[in-house]
Amino acid sequence: MKKISLLLISLISFSVFAQTKQMNTGEILQAIKRLNVVGNVLYVAAHPDDENTLFITWLSKEKMVRAGYIAMTRGDGGQNLVGSEQGEYVGLLRTHELLGARSIDGGEQYFTRANDFGFTKTTDEALA
Repeated sequence: MKKISLLLISLISFSVFAQTKQMNTGEILQAIKRLNVVGNVLYVAAHPDDENTLFITWLSKEKMVRAGYIAMTRGDGGQNLVGSEQGEYVGLLRTHELLGARSIDGGEQYFTRANDFGFTKTTDEALA
């Protein structure tokens, strides 16, 4: 029992330290200034690439509010003009792009479970 407890404490300690990020002095200063600001904004859009990254950056870094972006889909139904990815591979690519953008603009990224099935021209086609 003692070994299991020690293992659990080790795993918890590791996960806590693994999730912390080294902050530079500018990030520390901004985090301190942010303590005086109370506010949350959630930006909602249908697909990846529908967000205004400049707006999220302005909210997060200039206004210092907690800014989130929720993409209703991961872009699985979209086209990829650069590569050969289609379907869920495009969704995976767009997911990584969004997470990378949020790591730069300071926003938080959220997704729903909605499935993007692509462009359709008729109701019957959409239902199929």
